[in-house]
Amino acid sequence: MTGAFDDLFRLDLDGHVRRWLATDVGPVDGDVSQWIAAAQQFAARLQADPDALTGLTDEQWCEVGQAWAALLAAAERSVGGQRNEWLLRDLHLRSWLLVRLRPRAGVALLDVEAVLDRALAAMPMSVEEAVQLASRWRELKPDEILAFREQILELRMIRRLLATVRPLAALLADHPRWSEVEEWARVAEGLP
Repeated sequence: MTGAFDDLFRLDLDGHVRRWLATDVGPVDGDVSQWIAAAQQFAARLQADPDALTGLTDEQWCEVGQAWAALLAAAERSVGGQRNEWLLRDLHLRSWLLVRLRPRAGVALLDVEAVLDRALAAMPMSVEEAVQLASRWRELKPDEILAFREQILELRMIRRLLATVRPLAALLADHPRWSEVEEWARVAEGLP
């Protein structure tokens, strides 16, 4: 798809939906900054006027959700996962929407359980491993930090994933898996 990144700032929400639902979106090449800009512009259109979003029909929400998913999938195909960049952008947007609009049955983008399940599934290690590593990272000498870099990034990822779920506490407090979030939250206090 040529021109996928042209004039993104000029598109309204419908324009973004049409662009990313286009049948030839799959083979789009772009660099990381172009894909980040595309995701930011799409999200900005959704976040610009939360009150206007309440009037979207279920069908419109489904189209928005499909276009958003298509954009993120194309970005990942083009430039890779970028350390969960696309997952985190997805979870942050969904969380933001859910806080403002609440869950909506039949609308995947407004499915609160999906945010919870995907965030917990993306945790880079077990709680036990995180507890063990959390106690070690503060004791590292400067020359040891580079060798421990990947583990530090994984520990930071835990905090980033929790940041997408914790704002949904009021919506998920009775969910059977909410205790897992609370357990991760206790561990996160000691993470980098």
